[in-house]
Amino acid sequence: MKVVRIHNQDGPTSIQVDDVEVPSPGSGEVRIRVKAAGMNNSDLQTTYGTYRVGYTGLPHTLGQEAAGEVDAVGKGVTGLVPGMHVVGHVSGAFAEMAIGRATELLPLPDEVSWEVAASLPIAYLTASMALVHQAKLQPGEWVLVHPGSGGVGTAAIQLTQLLGGKAIATAGTTAKVERLRKLEAEQVLDYSTQDVVSEVRRICGEAGVQVALDGGGKVTLPHCLEAIANHGRIVSYGYTTGIEATLPLVKLIGRNVRLYGIGLWFNSDYQASLGTLGDLVIPAVAEGKLKPVIDEVVGLAEVSEALSRMEKRGIVGKMVVVPASEHRNQQ
Repeated sequence: MKVVRIHNQDGPTSIQVDDVEVPSPGSGEVRIRVKAAGMNNSDLQTTYGTYRVGYTGLPHTLGQEAAGEVDAVGKGVTGLVPGMHVVGHVSGAFAEMAIGRATELLPLPDEVSWEVAASLPIAYLTASMALVHQAKLQPGEWVLVHPGSGGVGTAAIQLTQLLGGKAIATAGTTAKVERLRKLEAEQVLDYSTQDVVSEVRRICGEAGVQVALDGGGKVTLPHCLEAIANHGRIVSYGYTTGIEATLPLVKLIGRNVRLYGIGLWFNSDYQASLGTLGDLVIPAVAEGKLKPVIDEVVGLAEVSEALSRMEKRGIVGKMVVVPASEHRNQQ
């Protein structure tokens, strides 16, 4: 079978498509015939050796989430049988076949396409964990999604609306701002030309937002603190602008702010968030209440180029990877 692997860690140029043996599922595992896989910033980081989750040495197969058909099940697996459509956390997802743990896979209704399904797990799990299980968003509350153009950001904007909140989203280019406006956020700000904090307080009053989602780290987290209301909640899930952020403790303490950091696979709310994905998100997608944003669908041979584009921060929403045969069938 064909897989996308790195043989060194020099960035996206390290990627090549290889032929390998089909893996066998172990106890509690499921082998999936991959129909589509979601691409994430963590895949880019893995090519540089700065993301180690699931890493077992070189060569390493990329991809952490997929939608597909159950092909075979390991010992002890119940409730999943060959032919079932599933989606979830899958190791080595940029491949024609991949392995996932049965406890991390969800049934997929026919109304949800493979490509849309593959865009859901990491983005909507993170957004669900942040908004539902950490910040505990209440109807009518303001949410700053900073930045809002990535996979998690676009998911958070829509999930905020589904939960009855009001989203203020940010992006750094005119093109991205226009794309976000189509998601019908309450307000969209261009952080390259506008003062985010001043604009937030103009929009929702001097009190600030009740919830802020920080996906950038070094640059964006201080903005979130400046824009947060007293007793507000900040959830930090990424660090695309840098890993070291300086915060004035007098504001963190003086405003009684709750600051959460979430690492998706290691959080105690992971299983609960997976439940939210299955019980709330997937049905809402099937009913058309949530419309995940997919920037582009690429084949296995195009992963290197796609990750390079991601590195240049040129995408809105998610990139989705499909095996070469599936990709050809769509063209």
